[in-house]
Amino acid sequence: MKKRIWIPAVLCLLLSGIAVFAAVRNGRVPSVQRPYRDLRASEITFAAVRLTPPDKTVRIVECRELADYLKEVVIYQRDNSYKEYSGQAVTFMLTLEDGTQTEIMAYNPFLVIDGVGYKTRYEPCEALSNYANRLLNEENAPVILDEPPALAVVSAETSAGALLGTYSWQSSSHDGEVLGMEADSAHPLDCREQMVCLDTTEETALLQFQEPPDGVVNVRCWSDAHWSKPSAESEAVTVRGDEIQLKKGGYIYEVLAEWDTKGGCGGGTASYSFYIKYE
Repeated sequence: MKKRIWIPAVLCLLLSGIAVFAAVRNGRVPSVQRPYRDLRASEITFAAVRLTPPDKTVRIVECRELADYLKEVVIYQRDNSYKEYSGQAVTFMLTLEDGTQTEIMAYNPFLVIDGVGYKTRYEPCEALSNYANRLLNEENAPVILDEPPALAVVSAETSAGALLGTYSWQSSSHDGEVLGMEADSAHPLDCREQMVCLDTTEETALLQFQEPPDGVVNVRCWSDAHWSKPSAESEAVTVRGDEIQLKKGGYIYEVLAEWDTKGGCGGGTASYSFYIKYE
């Protein structure tokens, strides 16, 4: 009867253990962590997510689904090479019941927690990104407006950015505090150097706000013969939805729009001006 020899098996196990220890020490084998496995939805007092692009922030009203996705997140070793990547980043901003504030950016194949990058498991990170985009694409998504949205004016397939003027604005901080902002600006007729002329052969122009207002209060204009004459009397402009009727010749237009302040997502009134020549 042959004797079994155990030494090679023991030696293999020993060598294997040494190799694994050396690999971990050298950072080649990542440790696995689930930093939010014990997170409860009831612990989250405020949540929002910013998607870049399109540079929009959505308030998260019901946090149960968010907590479920975060529980599944897996991170490995630290890795800040995410700064060299390009693509869409979704950043979740949370305030917890103990007052702690944290930011979690899903940027596959990375997860960035309060500015520290980690390699992450693909599927849970992708689920977070998909969840954020679904929130943004929902009808009447509660988009947070910390300041008046930008306005672009389009006519004859040409676009020009409008100049933000006077505004009165409210926004909410992560702890629910209401912040108010008031800003004055020069009269549109005193802003010739800040405006780029949009030349068009079409009789209308489209108002494209970064976030649509609840209403356009009014639109008025002045002939460019009145540059630097802010005392000149304005003319009324016809508005149909998000389209304005242009006047022949060169005119400076001013739009006053408003956003509802209800819902804690920010809002107020803001004026915009732009210069169009319609021939």
